[in-house]
Amino acid sequence: MSAQQLASWKPGDPIGYIREDIPDFNIPAYEGESYSAIVPDTLDLQERAALAVNVLTSATDPEADYEQYVRVRFRQNPPMMQHDYSDQCLVKFMEALPLMRIITGSDLNTQVDRRWMEVALRRIGPDGIVYTPLRGRPWAFIDGATFNVTPEDGDQFIEPFFGGRLLSAMMLYQVRDGGHLWRQQAERVVDGLASLAVDRGSYAFYAPSSHYAKKGSADEFGKSYPLMGAHVAFVALGLVHTYRQTGYESAVKLAGKLIRYVLDELRYFGKDGSFTPDQPESQPRVKWAHFHMHTYALIAMLEYARITGDADLLELVRRGYEYGKASGDVLLGYFPENLGSWEFEHSELCEVADMIAIGLKLTDAGVGDYWDDVDRWTRNMFAEGQLTPSRGHYLERFSAQFPVSAIDPMYQTTDRVIERNIGAFAACPEPNDWGAYIVHCCTGNGTRAIYYLWDHILTHTDGKLRVNLLLNRASRWADIDSHIPYVGQVDVKVKQPVDLSIRIPEWVKPADTVCRVAEVERPLGWAGRYAEIGEVKPGDVVTLTFPITEHSETIWIEKRKYTLVRKGSDIVAIDPPGQICPLYQREHYRASATRWRKVERFVSKETIHY
Repeated sequence: MSAQQLASWKPGDPIGYIREDIPDFNIPAYEGESYSAIVPDTLDLQERAALAVNVLTSATDPEADYEQYVRVRFRQNPPMMQHDYSDQCLVKFMEALPLMRIITGSDLNTQVDRRWMEVALRRIGPDGIVYTPLRGRPWAFIDGATFNVTPEDGDQFIEPFFGGRLLSAMMLYQVRDGGHLWRQQAERVVDGLASLAVDRGSYAFYAPSSHYAKKGSADEFGKSYPLMGAHVAFVALGLVHTYRQTGYESAVKLAGKLIRYVLDELRYFGKDGSFTPDQPESQPRVKWAHFHMHTYALIAMLEYARITGDADLLELVRRGYEYGKASGDVLLGYFPENLGSWEFEHSELCEVADMIAIGLKLTDAGVGDYWDDVDRWTRNMFAEGQLTPSRGHYLERFSAQFPVSAIDPMYQTTDRVIERNIGAFAACPEPNDWGAYIVHCCTGNGTRAIYYLWDHILTHTDGKLRVNLLLNRASRWADIDSHIPYVGQVDVKVKQPVDLSIRIPEWVKPADTVCRVAEVERPLGWAGRYAEIGEVKPGDVVTLTFPITEHSETIWIEKRKYTLVRKGSDIVAIDPPGQICPLYQREHYRASATRWRKVERFVSKETIHY
């Protein structure tokens, strides 16, 4: 993009993609059954997914093919969204949006889905490499110098990170479409990524990095700056998703080489799973490890280990997960952005979402039972980390305290900022405060984790229905109404004949658990933490009850002291309260009677075990 093009740019100018002509495609409808229900007013992931659809489609720029505004700032008046180089996190939105629509059936802003899919195809060059356009996107140079992106690069540059993450979105399109288009295009992208990689036999990487690569270059700087080198994990996970869906051998072969680079060349993890430092060689006295980059690498390694049967790698992931747990607060699910810092560290919601995902997937793989970890973190830091309308009111008042500020219309907007970001995940919260800043990297990871959680609330196999997490959920087999934390009760409204078992949380004793089926008490069998109810039929309401009490405790979280009131696993109060946007405003949960509300439930005809 020339200096003249930069100077003459105006909003709405076309973006110069590498490809003009693209094949046509259809987007299957998100079909399912909708109905009204009166449910306990407790955490409901379908509601949170609906908020996610709002932010994924609304915190975008209609004049720039619905590219996201990656940053949102509330320490100014009015609040402001802005583009910059990191808009490339859009690819995370592209992956999360179909998952949120499966949960909700929402048709909000469906024009965004099609445009993103068109953009995906238009970014794939004739060589299969995914190109990032510069022409028509002058904000790409804002912060771009960090990644060596300059106007001298012409109209396109190559970013393997985007190509790898795009593969994950394309595989969701493929699963839903069932045709050949997305598979064929994904295999071309795999070949393009392979042609671009610096292949050293047992391992491979991108030069100079996964954020900015040059054809034929071997100018590696990942070893001198491991945080940048480890971004090959983002590429590896997309390759694993592609292999899992298509069986394309080139994808799993390249994924393995990228993972070996992370493990053997960067030595990104100790043998005990510890997170090694991320600092560049230019900062030898700094010894911090970026939590999210390590946990994302663990996710890629975990998924690769599962499809290849690599038990040793799976065990390393388990150790890494345990190291991550030991490095944060396991009650709230508060994990510091950087380990080893002498200063107070915020907790990116990226790492909270990552730890939830790893806990779920390790449990799936049979190498641990982490349901209680997931339950605690979901109810607390994860749920509190999403921007709800009530938190939006706090941010509106906070922003109004600042003098009115000007913006640069080239890359910033103040149009309905809070409304458009409802559903986003916080970038730098404290244990008691949501904060005043969004980087939509966290929103992309957080919204994807909503799907992981929703999908794992229950599992159905061969007529056996297992309820794993006591959260509200509608399904084709049964609807779950959770009264927790008002009272210790969960109701399962049966729709199909099933053999039912329900997992009780860590704070419940089996001996204190009472089961009623259609108002008749039924004795329970036990398999570990699962209460075995047995055969139930459509129309039955299964009610499990158990005691729930409050406990107060004073603990240190990330170098600061807090007093918490806990009811079950839910934090219902925290002291001191936050100053900008206080968290755990949950006085209603302290009541001993359930509060109810009317909702529209949706049961999708499709489920993707992702």
